[in-house]
Amino acid sequence: MAQALDVDETLIDAVCTRLREHLNGDDAGRAEAFARQYYRWVAPEDVAERRDLDLYGAALAHFDLARKREPGSTKLRVYNPEFEIHGWESPHTAVEVVTDDMPFLIDSLGMELNRQGFGVFVIIHPVIQVRRDAEGNLLEVLPHGAEAEGTLAESVIHAEVARQTDPKELQQLRDHLMRVIDEVRAAVTDWQAMRAQVLDVVAQLGTDPPPLDHDEVTETRAFLTWLEDQNFIFLG
Repeated sequence: MAQALDVDETLIDAVCTRLREHLNGDDAGRAEAFARQYYRWVAPEDVAERRDLDLYGAALAHFDLARKREPGSTKLRVYNPEFEIHGWESPHTAVEVVTDDMPFLIDSLGMELNRQGFGVFVIIHPVIQVRRDAEGNLLEVLPHGAEAEGTLAESVIHAEVARQTDPKELQQLRDHLMRVIDEVRAAVTDWQAMRAQVLDVVAQLGTDPPPLDHDEVTETRAFLTWLEDQNFIFLG
């Protein structure tokens, strides 16, 4: 296992060397911090057959997508990478996402890809802490595990699926994935409000109960309190 990890680290170092050669100053530092987290948890076998040039190109392409994003929005790209156009290549169709980190996101996207019949060959999903300005421009990529006031946790998702060549199929895939992300965002946004509403009902049952049997009201309050105490997933 140690040998596989060494090979993986060597590939990441090669990617970062190319980034420093291609970019300048703070941009190079941000791109390197991005790439090191991008490939941090990738299984060695998923990249063992990849050229470091393609790993570099994929990381740079996704970094470019992440350069500007307003909070609450999603950047999503679906394309067939070609070296002459995108700086890297793959026999698969690539899906790139940058969005706010949210529960259920990666599972929901995976289920949608399976539902649509797209075989998934590779998936990369780091959660990266970043700092952006008021216009959404990327200012800083924090090291793994670091947190600071005014930063955002963003889900960066790279998936490679069975290659699609029909532009309509590519657009439909993008539309399906965007719909799922919007649905996850709506559910997550509603989740806290629904939990708060449950607590309001519990309080109301205590101060102004309906004309029911006392034991029934007590049981209802206990049940709602139990649900809110992380024993139920509230989906809007």
